[in-house]
Amino acid sequence: MPLSKIDSDSLNTPITAADLAYTGTLTGSTGIVNIGSGQVYKDASGNVGIGTSSPNRPLSIQRGAGVGAYIDMAGNGNTLGSTSFVIGQGEDDTAYVYNRKNSPMAFATNNTERARIDSSGNLLVGTTSASPGYGNTNTGVQISGSGSTFSRGANDYVMVVNQNTADGSNYYQMVFRVANVTKGTIISTSTATAYNTSSDYRLKNTIAPMTGALAKVALLKPCTYKWKVDGSDGQGFIAHELDEVVPGCVTGEKDAVDADGKPQYQGIDTSFLVATLTAAIQELKAIVDGQAVLIAAQGVEIAALKGTP
Repeated sequence: MPLSKIDSDSLNTPITAADLAYTGTLTGSTGIVNIGSGQVYKDASGNVGIGTSSPNRPLSIQRGAGVGAYIDMAGNGNTLGSTSFVIGQGEDDTAYVYNRKNSPMAFATNNTERARIDSSGNLLVGTTSASPGYGNTNTGVQISGSGSTFSRGANDYVMVVNQNTADGSNYYQMVFRVANVTKGTIISTSTATAYNTSSDYRLKNTIAPMTGALAKVALLKPCTYKWKVDGSDGQGFIAHELDEVVPGCVTGEKDAVDADGKPQYQGIDTSFLVATLTAAIQELKAIVDGQAVLIAAQGVEIAALKGTP
């Protein structure tokens, strides 16, 4: 039955909120609903506005000057407030995404969680929990492999960043893992920072003294150069030349390009030269020491000859 306008004056009875209660579907030529002159508004296209009668999105929320605008949601039977989830914009125009409950905030793509902020404030990418050790749950930032191109296993993590004491006075700033084994760390103390790569004897076998290091050093081609990007001076090695002598120092392939033909430049980690240079110095010392012994012996012989009548 269509609604009719009722003149309350003629009935001498005020209309109350109860008189306006309605259950059903509102229909009309435009389908526009306007409550409180834009306090709640639905236009003919189905856009809903709160605080505006000109919504340009399926849901538009506008606010007056000095007033915040928030969507406040609570689940699992909770009430709004300290246990609710809030999205909004504050009076100072700061945007907020809040989980007021003591629980994580998760982010997902393709119906799969990719990152989360846990209840302790740690940012976790590719994992749902902070790895043990290295500050325990006070990780700060942890980026895990879980199928990424940076690592090879679900238990790997490419990077952990924290500033929590985990080993005496050492602060693990970054931890790098592959196949669930730590391969390197960046550790700080109150005075210094160390950049470490795995070197424990338990990770190695077939250990033998290095030989031929002096001959290897003789093949190295240290050089000076200028960087193309800004013309600044540099000194060191050319990657592919060093790769021919000490391959462990170099990553990448000479003249490599990507699928678009852009250069994939080689890199050098000269720290791997330390063992070769140390062994070369030891070999050189052995030669010098041998020559010193020979010269001393020759001196004795010469002195003996001079003393012979």
